[in-house]
Amino acid sequence: MDIKMKRKVRLLAVFLALMVLCTIISRAAASILVAQVQVEKPGRGKLSYTCSGSGNVVPVQEKLIFLWPGQQVEWAADVGSTVKAGDCLVQFRMEYLQQTIESKQAELTQLELQAGQQQISARGTARVPSAERAMQTLTDAQRQLQEAQQRAADAQAAYDQFQPVQAPAVQPQPTDAQSASAGQQQLTDSSVLKQELENALREAQANVETARQSVIQAQNEYNLALKEDAAQDRNEANAVQSAQLGAQALDAQVDTARKALEQLISYQNAGGKICAEQDCTVLTSGIQAGAFTTGAEILITGNGGWKLKGLASAKDKEKLKAGAEVEVRLGAGKKRSVKIEYIGAERTADNGSAAGENPSSAQPVQTCWYAPLPENATADSGDTFEWTVQSGSEKEYEQLIPLSALREDSDGAYCLIISDEESMLGTVQTARRVPVTVLEKDSENAAVTSSLKDTDQVIVSSEKYVGEGDRVRIRS
Repeated sequence: MDIKMKRKVRLLAVFLALMVLCTIISRAAASILVAQVQVEKPGRGKLSYTCSGSGNVVPVQEKLIFLWPGQQVEWAADVGSTVKAGDCLVQFRMEYLQQTIESKQAELTQLELQAGQQQISARGTARVPSAERAMQTLTDAQRQLQEAQQRAADAQAAYDQFQPVQAPAVQPQPTDAQSASAGQQQLTDSSVLKQELENALREAQANVETARQSVIQAQNEYNLALKEDAAQDRNEANAVQSAQLGAQALDAQVDTARKALEQLISYQNAGGKICAEQDCTVLTSGIQAGAFTTGAEILITGNGGWKLKGLASAKDKEKLKAGAEVEVRLGAGKKRSVKIEYIGAERTADNGSAAGENPSSAQPVQTCWYAPLPENATADSGDTFEWTVQSGSEKEYEQLIPLSALREDSDGAYCLIISDEESMLGTVQTARRVPVTVLEKDSENAAVTSSLKDTDQVIVSSEKYVGEGDRVRIRS
C-alpha cells in the first residue's frame, strides 16, 4: 500500500472517529437538554368525586308551635330542656288574660249594639210623598176650573138668551102718560139687566182664566214633586244600601270579636298554658318572661330520637344522592358508615329564632342530607360531626386524561402528545398540541372531547417546561 492510500485510510478513520465522538456528544447533550416526560394514553371511564363537609345532630321530627297572640308570657321552658308529654312549655299570665277577656267582651257588646242600630237604619224612613199633596192640589184646581167653566157657560147662555125691550115705533100720546112712563121704565130695566149679564159673563170668563192658571201652576208643582220624590227615593235607596253594607260590616266585626272571645276563653280553660303533646326537647325559643306576644313567635321542639344532618356546598349538590354511603366521625370517635336517606334544602337563616323574626326570602339556600345515627352511637342535639362521601359520575366518558395533562391559554384548552419526526440525526420525538373541550372534572381526571386516539401518548408530566414543538424524551 502506497503512502497516499495509507493517508486516505487514516483520514477516513479519523473522520469516523469524529463522527462517533459527535454522535456521543450529541446524544449526551440531548440527554441533558431534551426534557424527559411521562406519558399516559387517553382512556374511557367515569369520573370519581370526593365530597366532604360538616354537620350536626338534629331531632328526627321537629314541631313548630306558634304562641297565642296578644298575651303576656309568665314562664317558658329553656332551650335544651326535656319536657314530658302534658307538661307546660309556656305559661301565660292569667290576670292579663282575664283583663283581655273582659275587654273583648265589652268590645263585642258595643259592636252588637252598633249592629242593631245599623239594622234599624237599613229599614229606611217612612214619609208621605210630596207628589201626593201636589196631586191633591192639582185635582182641586182642575175641579175649580171645571166649575168656573160651567159658570162661564151658564153666563154665556144667559147673556145669549137675553131679549132686550124695543122702543115702540109710534110714540104714545101725551094723554096716555101712565103708559108712556111704564114703557120707558121697561127700556131702562132691560138695559140694566143686559149690563148685569154682560158683567157676569166677563167675571165668569176671568174666573175661568184664573182657574186655568191655577191648574197650570198645580201641574208644574206636581211634576216638580214627582222629580223631588224620585230623587228622594234614590237618596233613600242609597242610604238604605249604605246602612245595609254597614250592618254587614258590623256583623262581620261582631263575628270576628265573638270568635276572638271564644278563643280567649279556650286559653282560659286551658289554664293559660301551652303543653307538650309528647315527650320532646326544646330546640329553639325566642320567648322572654314578661314579653307580650304578637302571634309571630315560634317555639320549636324535637322528638322521635336523633338523626344526622350534613351540610353540603353548592358545588357538591349534584354529587350527593340518596342511598350513597357516607363516612362520618362524631366528635372524637372513629369513622362510621351511614347511608343518605334523602336530600333536602333550607335557608341559611336560623328560622327567625328571635321573637317575631322571620327568615328573609333573600337568604341563600343550603343543601342538606339526612341519615340515621350509626348503630350504637350516642349523641345529643347540636352535636357536630365531619363527613366524607365518594361517588362516581353517572355518565361514562369516551376520553379521560389526567388533570396534569390539561393545559389552557388564550386559544383555549389543549394537551400535548408525543409526535415522531425525522431529522438529520434520525427520528426524534417532539410535543404536538391537540385542542380539547373539557366536559367535566374530578380531583384527578378531566373528561374531554378531542381528536385524540387511543394510541396517542399524552404528556402528563415533565422534568422541565415543555411547549409545543419542543423535543422530548420519554422517561424510561
